[in-house]
Amino acid sequence: MIKKDFIVLNDYFMRFLLAKEDSQNILKDLINSVRIDAGQEPFEEVIILNTFNLKESINGKESIVDVRAKTKNGETVIIEIQRAGNKAFIYRGIYYWAKSYAANLKKSKKYDDLNPVISINIVDFNLTENKDKPHSCYFIKEFDTNEILTNHFEMHFLELKKFNEQSKLYEPLSDWFKFLSIKENLEDKMKVLVEKNPIMKEIYDKYNNFVKDDNLTEGYTEWEENYFKMLTLSEERLQGKLEGIKEGIKEGIEKRNYTIAKSMKKDGADINLISKYTGLTIKEIEKL
Repeated sequence: MIKKDFIVLNDYFMRFLLAKEDSQNILKDLINSVRIDAGQEPFEEVIILNTFNLKESINGKESIVDVRAKTKNGETVIIEIQRAGNKAFIYRGIYYWAKSYAANLKKSKKYDDLNPVISINIVDFNLTENKDKPHSCYFIKEFDTNEILTNHFEMHFLELKKFNEQSKLYEPLSDWFKFLSIKENLEDKMKVLVEKNPIMKEIYDKYNNFVKDDNLTEGYTEWEENYFKMLTLSEERLQGKLEGIKEGIKEGIEKRNYTIAKSMKKDGADINLISKYTGLTIKEIEKL
């Protein structure tokens, strides 16, 4: 049973929480909290398209996005969760949106049969330039008039690290930020949230069911192990690139110094002066 320092953003747990067949109420609350905070209309109903499957999840047969849902009116909602990254994630988010939007157009259908795609990206790192704004919402707008071209493109970023008690958010979304940011003492923090927000009681019940199931906790542990392996591999690759850059710079400086030394020696400059300005030894200069 995993309870100590439970990581809410674990991909496996989040898919269990948001994409299981009985997760509609929880998923709808998250989506509507995001939409209302951005001044958009909430949805009456959401239907989960990529429902959580224990066997498939353990075998790693995952969809491109973490959660995919459809609304009563045909809008597609995709949710992606990313614990580590950089600004390149913005392009990944746009790519996922584009893939989902294109998938709306079936053969023999017209372009006006396309439906809106709402993308919600939950990230545990700073992504946008909005320093004090944990929730950003983007539409396609005309540059001067600010007129929205279409409601078919709607992209949200929830940046957990920018959230604090002073953040001006729709209160239910603020509760979601508090929940999603939990990395330790989950049970103590959930008690506070449960008292003020009914949906948090449903979330807490699902958490308790999750940690009591050996198969689910096995999946959770496997995801955490793979996550840290991925981080370690990424750090090693980055370190290798940095070392390569440093070595390249060093070689470039050495070549430049040899070129300067040759020119100075050819011009009859004092050998000690050449050594001073190039860093080469007297013996190295004499060999030139």
